[in-house]
Parts: sequence; C-alpha cells; structure tokens
Amino acid sequence: MKAIPQFKVRKTYDEVADYLKEQIMNGTYKPGDRLPSLRELSELLGVGQSTIREAVSSLKTMGLVTIRHGEGTFVTRFDPEEIMSGFEQIQPVTKQDILSLLEARKIIETGIARLAAERRSKEKLKNIEEALKEMEQAVAKEELGDKADLKFHYEIARASHNPVLEFIMQSISETMGKALKASREKMFQTKGYPEQLLAEHRNIFEAIAGKNPKKAEEAMLNHLLGVERELFD
Repeated sequence: MKAIPQFKVRKTYDEVADYLKEQIMNGTYKPGDRLPSLRELSELLGVGQSTIREAVSSLKTMGLVTIRHGEGTFVTRFDPEEIMSGFEQIQPVTKQDILSLLEARKIIETGIARLAAERRSKEKLKNIEEALKEMEQAVAKEELGDKADLKFHYEIARASHNPVLEFIMQSISETMGKALKASREKMFQTKGYPEQLLAEHRNIFEAIAGKNPKKAEEAMLNHLLGVERELFD
C-alpha cells in the first residue's frame, strides 16, 4: 500500500469514505485489490476503527467494495460500459423523448465542459480542435458534419478525465445523433444556421482552451439551448 498521510484531526466516516473512494478511482487501489484491515486503516488515517467500519460500509453501498467475511474488503470490478448497457437501448421517438434527452445533456454536458476546462491536457485539447476543424470543413462543403459534431462533444468528455462521464456522453451522443439526423437536415436548411452552430462550438472550444470553467459551462448551455429552440420553437 502506498504511504498515506495521517489525518491531523479526527475525521467523520463520510470524509474517510471520500478519501478511500478517491484512492479507488485514481487507481491506488485497483479492482480486485484487498484494502488494508480496519486496524491498519485506523492507524494510517488516525481515526477509530468504528469510523473506518462506517466508511467501508458506505463504500459497499456505493458498490465500490465487496466485503468477504473472513477474507477482507476488496475493490469491486467496476465497468462503466456495463452501467450504460441498458441506456444504449433507448430509442427516442416522441418529442418528449427528445426533450428528455436534451434536458439530460444540459445537466451532464455543462458539467463535462467545466471539468474539461479545468483538467484538459494539451493532447486532449488538440483532439477537440481537430473535431472542430472537421466541422469547419463540413460547413465549407455544405455537409451536415454530424460525425464531426458527435466527435467534438465526445472529445470534450474525454478531456474531463472521468471515464464514467465519457461513457455516458458516448451513449447520449450516439442516441441523439440517430434520433435527430432528419431534424438536423431540416435545421441546416435554415440560412445561417450551420455557421451559427459552428460559432457556438468554437466558443466552447475557446473557453476550454483558455481554461475558463465558467465560460465553458455557459458556452455549452447556450449551445444546447440553441439546439432546443431550433428544434421546437
């Protein structure tokens, strides 16, 4: 086990749970690994064993660990694809279905954009920029550019460095892409709309490039609200 600094003050079980959760999510404890015993964690973190027990129970409720009596506590094998497998079967057909998906995107993608602005690496930013250039080329050729659009949003999710959000975004984007292809064709017949859409995506990119989480969040929300207005107003 890697060295863990001892807490200077007594922590509540939820704070200990958050700490252990972070250790699991960042790979310090990998799927299948056995966590140190209650006594070991108590000594390492400077809290009572009852606090550790409650924290581990909380992690079990989250599905992050499995407790095997007589053996110890083990990190659960976590697979984001499995979580999303049911969602991928959604086939939106009604106006309300599409509105529900747009609502989900407004909640999820604004947060993703914020995280991407905070965490993006030069490599991930380059991937987003490449998708934006593909969109620019599509507009110049008067093409739909739906694949480039999908790629743009997915690369932002990758830049957030959160695998769960990445899988969620992939599923939502693909579902929306299939559902809105006909609508996209209709929207692109509106004069100036392709250029407007491109400008909205450029604003998102520039906010992420500038590491401005607030502007990235606002730019993404403005874009998704625009899509909603264009579809249903």
